[in-house]
Amino acid sequence: MSTTFANRSKIITEMMKFSFHHRAFYCYLGMSVWIFFLITVMYKYMSLGEETIAVKKIVRNDYISKSDSKFRKIYLRACNPPDSIVRGSEGVVDSDTWLLQGALVVTRHGDRGPLTHLKNGDKLPCDAEPVSPLLKSYEEFVSNASTSGRAWWVSVAGPFHNFPSLPAKAPGTRCALGQLTPRGILQMVTVGNILREAYGDKLNLENVEPQGKKDTGEVLSYSTRYRRTYQSLVSLWWGAGRAGAGGRAAAAREAHSVAFCFRDCACAALHALSRKINTQAKNRLESHPAIKELVSKLSKVLFESQEHPDADVVRDALLAYMCHDAPLPCTEKPKPQTKTKLSLTKKQRKFRQNTVPGRKILDVDIDTLNMELDYINNQMDFNNEIGRKARDIIGKYYDTKQKAPLDFDAQMEREKLLYYQQRYLDNADGYEDVVIVKKNLDADFNFPNDARMDTDFDEDYKEPTPESSEDFCIKKEHVMSLFAYLEWSYRQEVKNIHNRRRGLLVAYGLIHNIVQNMIRMISENKPKFVVYSGHDKTLQALILALGLNNYQHYNIQYASRMIFEVYRKKDLRDEFKFTKRKAVAQDFYFRVVYNGNDVTNKLSFCKSRQNVVMKVVDPIDDVKIYNTYLCSIENIVRFIHDDYFASFNVTNFKDACASYGNSKHIY
Repeated sequence: MSTTFANRSKIITEMMKFSFHHRAFYCYLGMSVWIFFLITVMYKYMSLGEETIAVKKIVRNDYISKSDSKFRKIYLRACNPPDSIVRGSEGVVDSDTWLLQGALVVTRHGDRGPLTHLKNGDKLPCDAEPVSPLLKSYEEFVSNASTSGRAWWVSVAGPFHNFPSLPAKAPGTRCALGQLTPRGILQMVTVGNILREAYGDKLNLENVEPQGKKDTGEVLSYSTRYRRTYQSLVSLWWGAGRAGAGGRAAAAREAHSVAFCFRDCACAALHALSRKINTQAKNRLESHPAIKELVSKLSKVLFESQEHPDADVVRDALLAYMCHDAPLPCTEKPKPQTKTKLSLTKKQRKFRQNTVPGRKILDVDIDTLNMELDYINNQMDFNNEIGRKARDIIGKYYDTKQKAPLDFDAQMEREKLLYYQQRYLDNADGYEDVVIVKKNLDADFNFPNDARMDTDFDEDYKEPTPESSEDFCIKKEHVMSLFAYLEWSYRQEVKNIHNRRRGLLVAYGLIHNIVQNMIRMISENKPKFVVYSGHDKTLQALILALGLNNYQHYNIQYASRMIFEVYRKKDLRDEFKFTKRKAVAQDFYFRVVYNGNDVTNKLSFCKSRQNVVMKVVDPIDDVKIYNTYLCSIENIVRFIHDDYFASFNVTNFKDACASYGNSKHIY
């Protein structure tokens, strides 16, 4: 017992000795644990501090970039850059149930230069080419198809004879008035790619024969006689059909009106309605004095001469800077005026006006226009009855026997005569129409460079607006304020009863032609594909006539597209005999897709429960599922024949125009 106790005491004593010998080790271990704990706590505290600072920085950056974010939204909506043009709902239906019969496409041309002379406008980088393999491939296609600087599809006789297929690259044409830019070409090629992806295989777009010497009628193309719309058409066809683009461009038909009105053009009511609408627009601007003052200031910075500032004109000028990544301009310091400069004669002032930088760019088109006139002179008769009447009304410069090349003024005047003679050739009984046209000559006609050239220049000449001594730079905030006002104004225009009625009258010829082609698709199984290459005014009138009431639809972007798709039921079986039968009208449906969005159920005549509703998968995002609609073809046929002029309380185009014949009485 005593031995055991002694052994235990000995063990405890040894342990005590060991612990005292290693005291330093334990102290070091304890301090290490404590230091590790302190470092951990300090690191966590520092991390929280950094995160707090980062959050503060992010919040601050978001606050600072709010203006840039809003400006970018305006830029994307107004300029429609090529990389933002993507496929939407085009061709997205239940293909097991429905067969695509054909498609009709109405487009606005791509990005262009401004329509008004700008200060230093010839220095804007409108001719800068986007870095794109697609654009390069298209330019190589045109180059390989060109001889003597012209592609083969414009070398043949036709309305677009000798039109250049690419924007001019001559000196002084950096930002030519109203001309398509390389960026605009890329936009239209991108739209063509979307059409090829959506309809190429279903309609065999790459192999279908265009209408040419052999009249197949499977493809139809229409373009107004402006370079930007015809070049847009060729670009779109190359995107949609590649190798067949040249043949389709050669077979393109001329639309004699921006509205594609075909035979339903002359309408006196349009001028009465336009006066009313313009007055309302001026009153809206007057009711916003701050915006009116802003428009005036912006005009002094932007324009060489702007006697009557207009918000939409200023917007168009700003797009020339915004869409081409150019810095917004400032006022230039006024230059001292000499007495000699102020005492110019009329002829000297006329020469000066024709030789300012904005006018020089027009000279590059003289040779081309001379060649075009030679062709047109052989096609048109100046001595028929309507030709003589138009010649008497419109003006001079019409000696058809002269052989020497005309100066630019004379060429423009002759071109105007030819244009209106051709446009009103079928209206031999209505010579007053030519008088009406004369009053709106410059607003309606701007081939080939959208430049305003007055016949009575000496009498109408005005000195440019005096330079302002006040320093003023256009800022993003000014742009956002102007665009905010215009969006509000567009809301008013979409709801305006006078504007809607004008839209019905302007778009009637186009909608009538679309419906006729739809019926041919049903009865003759052709055409398969129809393209109308037009302008923003084309689509605005169409949107109003179809009853769409979203102001964003009314604000037309460059390269916008509206597509009418015609479908037929695949399963044609008799319900009682269980045998195949022929297709009838009730088997055909259509849908309307605007810039990738299905708007079928928003059409004024397609809001009934009879619409076919189906769930489809987004072609870009496989996860996204949404509803799409089909409207019976009978609805649009009934609309154009029975209900179109209901708001006028008449049944036809002629009576609708006559109901506004008295400009003093506007409904």
